Amino acid sequence: MVVALLPIAGSAADGRTTAEACWKEGIAAYEEGDYARAVESFERVVELGESSADLYYNLAGAYFKLGQQYTLGVSRPFAGGELGRAVLNYHRALRLNPALEDARYNLDIAVDHTNDTEAVPDSFIATVWLALRDMMTSNGWTIVSLVALALTLVLALLYLLAERMVLRKVGFFVALTMAIIFICATALALSGRRAVVEDERAVVVCNDTTPVHASPDSASKIIRRPSQGVTVTLLRDRGDWSEVLFLDGEKGWIRTSHVEKI
Repeated sequence: MVVALLPIAGSAADGRTTAEACWKEGIAAYEEGDYARAVESFERVVELGESSADLYYNLAGAYFKLGQQYTLGVSRPFAGGELGRAVLNYHRALRLNPALEDARYNLDIAVDHTNDTEAVPDSFIATVWLALRDMMTSNGWTIVSLVALALTLVLALLYLLAERMVLRKVGFFVALTMAIIFICATALALSGRRAVVEDERAVVVCNDTTPVHASPDSASKIIRRPSQGVTVTLLRDRGDWSEVLFLDGEKGWIRTSHVEKI
């Protein structure tokens, strides 16, 4: 599915006009099945400094569709590294809008084409917490917390000033509920913000697979060969090498040029 609207950020008028033109060209190309031109147009929008979940979502979809276009016996699916770019941009879309279910669904489909490993499972409480956090952005949870705080103060006044006992009881218990919602929403907003600021995840970008070494040296032992689209966590850099952590907990060194940060 292609999203046909792009929220253009505030920028110079000529740049905004150019971004809008490239966006419309990308949408038209996608709908015509010209995915190479769609990728080129959407990438141009990114180069012009625009950023939105819808933009990355459409760019990811164009890369995925482009990678599926191949001639039997001449090339293979995703031979140009399109799968890795699709996964990368789906992640970027979800980073800006965790509630974008289409992006999450399509990301799962794209990841199925990789040789990514299973992550160490989270506890039930952690799973529920992350699911709640990803229901909306950190800004969304901030708004919820502020509304809950305002209602808490109003209901506290009702409890203190109401003459009828029933109103005082209602004010007390509802104010207590709103206070709990305020605390939880604030914690979720902070958690979401920290997840974005401290996000060190990256995606393997290559045409097929790339070696991961035991040390930052091409002569060292190769410990695994992740395919394009595998998601890793960046730990540290050393020259042209980056140490990465895989979802299953294994660490290794990969060429920095073969990973791109989300």
